[in-house]
Amino acid sequence: MKKRHIVLTLGMATLLAACSSQGSKSSSSDATVWDKIEKKGELVVATPTTYRPTSYYDDNKKLVGYEVDMMKAIGEKLKVKVKFVETGFDQAFSSVDSGRVDVSLNNLDITPERQEKYNISTPYKYGVGGAIVRGDGTSGIEKKDLSDWKGKKAAGAAGTNFMKIAKKQGAELVTYDNVDGDVYLNDVANGRTDFIPNDYVAQKLFVDAMKEKNPNLNVKMSDVLYNPSENGIIMSKKDKSLVKKIDAAIDEMKKDGSLKKLSEKYYNGLDLTKPFESNEKIPVIDISDVKDAG
Repeated sequence: MKKRHIVLTLGMATLLAACSSQGSKSSSSDATVWDKIEKKGELVVATPTTYRPTSYYDDNKKLVGYEVDMMKAIGEKLKVKVKFVETGFDQAFSSVDSGRVDVSLNNLDITPERQEKYNISTPYKYGVGGAIVRGDGTSGIEKKDLSDWKGKKAAGAAGTNFMKIAKKQGAELVTYDNVDGDVYLNDVANGRTDFIPNDYVAQKLFVDAMKEKNPNLNVKMSDVLYNPSENGIIMSKKDKSLVKKIDAAIDEMKKDGSLKKLSEKYYNGLDLTKPFESNEKIPVIDISDVKDAG
Protein backbone atom coordinates (compact mmCIF):
# COMPACT_ATOMS: atom_id res chain seq x y z
CA MET A 1 0.00 0.00 0.00
CA LYS A 2 2.79 2.37 0.90
CA LYS A 3 4.55 1.71 -2.41
CA ARG A 4 1.32 2.30 -4.33
CA HIS A 5 0.81 5.59 -2.50
CA ILE A 6 4.24 6.80 -3.59
CA VAL A 7 3.52 5.92 -7.24
CA LEU A 8 0.19 7.74 -7.15
CA THR A 9 1.85 10.79 -5.62
CA LEU A 10 4.53 10.86 -8.30
CA GLY A 11 1.88 10.46 -11.00
CA MET A 12 -0.10 13.39 -9.60
CA ALA A 13 3.04 15.55 -9.47
CA THR A 14 3.76 14.78 -13.14
CA LEU A 15 0.18 15.67 -14.10
CA LEU A 16 0.33 18.96 -12.19
CA ALA A 17 3.67 19.82 -13.81
CA ALA A 18 2.19 19.15 -17.27
CA CYS A 19 -0.84 21.32 -16.52
CA SER A 20 1.43 24.06 -15.22
CA SER A 21 3.55 23.91 -18.38
CA GLN A 22 0.47 24.07 -20.62
CA GLY A 23 -0.86 26.99 -18.62
CA SER A 24 2.44 28.82 -19.01
CA LYS A 25 2.43 28.28 -22.78
CA SER A 26 -1.17 29.44 -23.01
CA SER A 27 -0.35 32.51 -20.95
CA SER A 28 2.63 33.32 -23.18
CA SER A 29 0.65 32.88 -26.39
CA ASP A 30 -2.12 35.10 -25.07
CA ALA A 31 0.31 38.00 -24.46
CA THR A 32 -0.41 41.04 -26.62
CA VAL A 33 2.16 43.00 -28.61
CA TRP A 34 2.16 45.63 -25.88
CA ASP A 35 2.46 43.00 -23.11
CA LYS A 36 5.70 41.75 -24.66
CA ILE A 37 7.12 45.27 -25.06
CA GLU A 38 6.16 46.21 -21.52
CA LYS A 39 7.73 43.03 -20.12
CA LYS A 40 10.94 43.67 -22.08
CA GLY A 41 10.86 47.32 -21.06
CA GLU A 42 11.99 48.43 -24.50
CA LEU A 43 10.36 49.82 -27.63
CA VAL A 44 12.47 49.26 -30.77
CA VAL A 45 12.07 52.02 -33.36
CA ALA A 46 13.22 52.09 -37.01
CA THR A 47 14.47 55.54 -38.03
CA PRO A 48 16.60 56.82 -40.96
CA THR A 49 19.14 58.96 -38.96
CA THR A 50 19.98 60.86 -42.18
CA TYR A 51 16.87 62.98 -42.67
CA ARG A 52 16.76 66.52 -41.31
CA PRO A 53 14.91 67.74 -39.36
CA THR A 54 13.16 64.52 -38.29
CA SER A 55 16.03 62.09 -37.59
CA TYR A 56 19.72 63.05 -37.78
CA TYR A 57 22.96 63.36 -35.82
CA ASP A 58 23.77 66.83 -34.52
CA ASP A 59 27.26 68.33 -34.23
CA ASN A 60 27.78 66.40 -30.98
CA LYS A 61 26.96 63.08 -32.72
CA LYS A 62 23.69 62.85 -30.80
CA LEU A 63 20.62 61.46 -32.58
CA VAL A 64 17.97 64.18 -32.57
CA GLY A 65 15.01 65.38 -34.64
CA TYR A 66 11.27 65.84 -34.51
CA GLU A 67 10.44 62.14 -34.83
CA VAL A 68 13.32 61.09 -32.55
CA ASP A 69 12.33 63.45 -29.73
CA MET A 70 8.67 62.54 -30.15
CA MET A 71 9.41 58.82 -29.78
CA LYS A 72 11.53 59.50 -26.69
CA ALA A 73 8.59 61.41 -25.17
CA ILE A 74 6.21 58.58 -26.07
CA GLY A 75 8.60 56.12 -24.41
CA GLU A 76 8.58 58.19 -21.23
CA LYS A 77 4.78 58.24 -21.18
CA LEU A 78 4.63 54.48 -21.71
CA LYS A 79 7.43 53.91 -19.16
CA VAL A 80 9.68 51.95 -21.55
CA LYS A 81 13.12 52.64 -23.00
CA VAL A 82 13.33 53.55 -26.68
CA LYS A 83 15.98 51.88 -28.84
CA PHE A 84 16.57 53.39 -32.28
CA VAL A 85 17.66 51.21 -35.20
CA GLU A 86 19.02 52.91 -38.34
CA THR A 87 16.76 51.88 -41.20
CA GLY A 88 16.54 53.21 -44.75
CA PHE A 89 13.20 53.78 -46.44
CA ASP A 90 13.50 50.53 -48.37
CA GLN A 91 13.47 48.66 -45.04
CA ALA A 92 10.93 50.83 -43.23
CA PHE A 93 8.14 48.31 -43.70
CA SER A 94 10.08 45.04 -43.97
CA SER A 95 11.69 45.73 -40.59
CA VAL A 96 8.22 45.70 -39.04
CA ASP A 97 7.19 42.63 -41.05
CA SER A 98 10.22 40.67 -39.81
CA GLY A 99 9.77 41.72 -36.18
CA ARG A 100 13.20 43.41 -36.20
CA VAL A 101 11.51 46.54 -34.83
CA ASP A 102 8.27 47.31 -33.04
CA VAL A 103 7.48 50.51 -34.95
CA SER A 104 8.80 52.39 -37.96
CA LEU A 105 8.61 56.06 -38.88
CA ASN A 106 10.22 58.14 -41.61
CA ASN A 107 7.68 60.77 -42.68
CA LEU A 108 5.56 57.81 -43.78
CA ASP A 109 2.24 58.86 -45.31
CA ILE A 110 -0.98 57.30 -44.07
CA THR A 111 -2.56 55.63 -47.12
CA PRO A 112 -5.43 53.14 -47.57
CA GLU A 113 -2.99 50.56 -48.94
CA ARG A 114 -0.76 50.81 -45.88
CA GLN A 115 -3.72 50.76 -43.51
CA GLU A 116 -4.79 47.43 -44.97
CA LYS A 117 -1.49 45.83 -43.98
CA TYR A 118 -0.43 47.73 -40.85
CA ASN A 119 -1.71 49.43 -37.76
CA ILE A 120 -0.90 53.13 -38.20
CA SER A 121 -1.00 55.72 -35.46
CA THR A 122 -3.09 58.86 -35.44
CA PRO A 123 -1.30 61.58 -37.48
CA TYR A 124 1.61 63.19 -35.63
CA LYS A 125 2.54 65.51 -38.52
CA TYR A 126 0.88 66.99 -41.59
CA GLY A 127 2.72 67.98 -44.73
CA VAL A 128 2.54 68.75 -48.43
CA GLY A 129 4.67 67.70 -51.38
CA GLY A 130 7.32 70.01 -52.83
CA ALA A 131 10.39 69.84 -55.07
CA ILE A 132 14.01 70.92 -54.86
CA VAL A 133 15.23 72.17 -58.25
CA ARG A 134 18.25 73.95 -59.71
CA GLY A 135 18.57 77.56 -58.70
CA ASP A 136 19.29 78.74 -62.25
CA GLY A 137 15.91 77.50 -63.53
CA THR A 138 17.31 74.79 -65.80
CA SER A 139 15.35 72.00 -64.06
CA GLY A 140 12.24 73.24 -65.84
CA ILE A 141 9.94 72.40 -62.91
CA GLU A 142 7.40 75.20 -62.54
CA LYS A 143 3.93 74.13 -63.74
CA LYS A 144 1.35 73.89 -60.95
CA ASP A 145 -0.21 70.71 -62.38
CA LEU A 146 3.18 68.90 -62.46
CA SER A 147 2.80 68.26 -66.18
CA ASP A 148 6.41 69.34 -66.80
CA TRP A 149 7.80 66.45 -64.73
CA LYS A 150 7.63 64.16 -67.76
CA GLY A 151 11.09 63.08 -68.89
CA LYS A 152 12.84 64.82 -65.98
CA LYS A 153 15.15 62.92 -63.60
CA ALA A 154 13.58 62.62 -60.15
CA ALA A 155 15.88 61.79 -57.21
CA GLY A 156 14.71 59.89 -54.12
CA ALA A 157 14.54 56.67 -52.14
CA ALA A 158 12.90 53.76 -53.92
CA GLY A 159 9.25 53.16 -53.15
CA THR A 160 8.35 56.47 -51.53
CA ASN A 161 5.01 58.08 -52.36
CA PHE A 162 6.93 61.04 -53.75
CA MET A 163 8.72 58.80 -56.22
CA LYS A 164 5.42 57.13 -57.11
CA ILE A 165 4.02 60.57 -57.92
CA ALA A 166 7.09 61.27 -60.06
CA LYS A 167 6.63 57.97 -61.90
CA LYS A 168 2.93 58.70 -62.45
CA GLN A 169 3.90 62.05 -63.98
CA GLY A 170 6.35 60.38 -66.38
CA ALA A 171 9.62 61.28 -64.68
CA GLU A 172 12.74 59.11 -64.89
CA LEU A 173 13.52 57.75 -61.42
CA VAL A 174 17.03 57.93 -59.95
CA THR A 175 17.04 56.06 -56.63
CA TYR A 176 19.43 56.21 -53.69
CA ASP A 177 20.09 54.16 -50.58
CA ASN A 178 20.00 55.79 -47.12
CA VAL A 179 22.43 58.64 -47.98
CA ASP A 180 22.84 62.12 -46.52
CA GLY A 181 20.77 64.91 -48.02
CA ASP A 182 23.75 66.81 -49.40
CA VAL A 183 24.33 63.96 -51.87
CA TYR A 184 20.86 64.62 -53.31
CA LEU A 185 21.44 68.37 -53.47
CA ASN A 186 24.82 68.13 -55.18
CA ASP A 187 23.40 65.79 -57.82
CA VAL A 188 20.61 68.26 -58.63
CA ALA A 189 23.07 71.16 -58.65
CA ASN A 190 25.48 69.47 -61.06
CA GLY A 191 22.76 68.14 -63.38
CA ARG A 192 22.95 64.43 -62.60
CA THR A 193 19.28 64.73 -61.59
CA ASP A 194 16.70 67.46 -62.20
CA PHE A 195 14.66 67.60 -59.01
CA ILE A 196 13.91 66.02 -55.65
CA PRO A 197 10.22 65.41 -54.90
CA ASN A 198 9.72 65.35 -51.13
CA ASP A 199 8.09 67.06 -48.14
CA TYR A 200 8.01 70.81 -48.81
CA VAL A 201 8.60 72.19 -45.32
CA ALA A 202 11.39 69.78 -44.33
CA GLN A 203 13.21 70.23 -47.63
CA LYS A 204 12.91 74.02 -47.57
CA LEU A 205 14.52 74.12 -44.14
CA PHE A 206 17.28 71.84 -45.36
CA VAL A 207 17.92 73.87 -48.51
CA ASP A 208 18.02 77.11 -46.51
CA ALA A 209 20.54 75.59 -44.08
CA MET A 210 22.76 74.29 -46.88
CA LYS A 211 22.60 77.62 -48.74
CA GLU A 212 23.80 79.38 -45.60
CA LYS A 213 26.91 77.19 -45.65
CA ASN A 214 27.33 77.45 -49.43
CA PRO A 215 25.49 80.43 -50.96
CA ASN A 216 26.66 79.40 -54.43
CA LEU A 217 24.99 75.98 -54.29
CA ASN A 218 22.79 75.85 -57.38
CA VAL A 219 19.54 74.65 -55.76
CA LYS A 220 16.28 76.16 -54.51
CA MET A 221 12.75 75.15 -53.56
CA SER A 222 10.18 75.19 -56.34
CA ASP A 223 6.91 77.01 -55.58
CA VAL A 224 4.93 73.97 -56.75
CA LEU A 225 2.86 72.20 -54.07
CA TYR A 226 0.92 68.94 -54.37
CA ASN A 227 -0.63 66.04 -52.40
CA PRO A 228 -1.23 67.21 -48.81
CA SER A 229 -0.31 64.35 -46.48
CA GLU A 230 -0.64 62.90 -43.00
CA ASN A 231 2.27 61.06 -41.37
CA GLY A 232 1.79 58.12 -39.00
CA ILE A 233 3.81 55.52 -37.08
CA ILE A 234 3.79 52.04 -38.67
CA MET A 235 3.15 48.93 -36.52
CA SER A 236 2.28 45.25 -36.88
CA LYS A 237 -1.38 44.40 -37.28
CA LYS A 238 -1.19 41.40 -34.92
CA ASP A 239 -3.43 43.23 -32.44
CA LYS A 240 -4.35 46.80 -31.50
CA SER A 241 -2.67 46.90 -28.08
CA LEU A 242 0.38 48.93 -29.17
CA VAL A 243 -1.39 51.36 -31.50
CA LYS A 244 -3.87 52.19 -28.72
CA LYS A 245 -1.02 52.99 -26.33
CA ILE A 246 0.82 55.14 -28.88
CA ASP A 247 -2.34 56.94 -30.02
CA ALA A 248 -3.12 57.84 -26.41
CA ALA A 249 0.41 59.21 -25.95
CA ILE A 250 0.23 61.30 -29.15
CA ASP A 251 -3.20 62.65 -28.22
CA GLU A 252 -1.87 63.62 -24.80
CA MET A 253 1.08 65.41 -26.39
CA LYS A 254 -1.26 67.30 -28.70
CA LYS A 255 -3.48 68.37 -25.80
CA ASP A 256 -0.64 69.51 -23.53
CA GLY A 257 1.12 71.34 -26.39
CA SER A 258 4.38 69.37 -26.16
CA LEU A 259 4.07 67.99 -29.71
CA LYS A 260 3.52 71.50 -31.05
CA LYS A 261 6.64 72.67 -29.21
CA LEU A 262 8.70 69.92 -30.85
CA SER A 263 7.35 70.92 -34.26
CA GLU A 264 8.19 74.57 -33.67
CA LYS A 265 11.68 73.59 -32.45
CA TYR A 266 12.58 71.57 -35.52
CA TYR A 267 10.49 73.31 -38.19
CA ASN A 268 11.53 76.91 -37.63
CA GLY A 269 8.50 77.90 -35.56
CA LEU A 270 5.91 76.09 -37.69
CA ASP A 271 3.14 73.98 -36.16
CA LEU A 272 2.89 70.87 -38.33
CA THR A 273 0.58 69.06 -35.93
CA LYS A 274 -2.35 70.62 -37.83
CA PRO A 275 -3.43 69.97 -41.44
CA PHE A 276 -1.63 72.05 -44.09
CA GLU A 277 -3.61 75.09 -45.27
CA SER A 278 -3.23 77.05 -48.51
CA ASN A 279 -5.10 79.84 -50.25
CA GLU A 280 -4.60 78.05 -53.57
CA LYS A 281 -6.03 74.74 -54.71
CA ILE A 282 -3.36 72.06 -54.32
CA PRO A 283 -3.37 69.25 -56.94
CA VAL A 284 -3.64 65.66 -55.72
CA ILE A 285 -2.04 63.01 -57.93
CA ASP A 286 -3.69 59.59 -57.57
CA ILE A 287 -0.98 56.94 -57.18
CA SER A 288 -3.19 54.02 -56.16
CA ASP A 289 -2.32 52.27 -59.44
CA VAL A 290 1.45 52.78 -59.09
CA LYS A 291 2.84 49.52 -57.71
CA ASP A 292 6.57 50.15 -57.97
CA ALA A 293 8.76 53.22 -57.90
CA GLY A 294 12.41 52.34 -58.23
